Amino acid sequence: MDLHLQPDWQRTVGQRVEIWKGGKLVRKGTVEAVMPDDSFLWISTEGASLRQMVFRLDGYEVFSNCLLPRAPASDNENFGSEIPSAAAMPRRS
Repeated sequence: MDLHLQPDWQRTVGQRVEIWKGGKLVRKGTVEAVMPDDSFLWISTEGASLRQMVFRLDGYEVFSNCLLPRAPASDNENFGSEIPSAAAMPRRS
């Protein structure tokens, strides 16, 4: 499984993640909760590891298998496309 840096911590709730800081793996676990402003998250208790609060401002990074959605294409990228846009479609009377 490939893991990806996840800047949007809200997307990690319920997922298995890796927590990294300064290029070193700190912890693996399941995200239990995330603050609405993404300032910190909770990793649930697992085995000998207790529940842990992870603060973004402390330099932690979250890696998960959730990919970010691709940004919508600009009009320039669609130039020459054979699929007409809704604006170009004929209107019914």
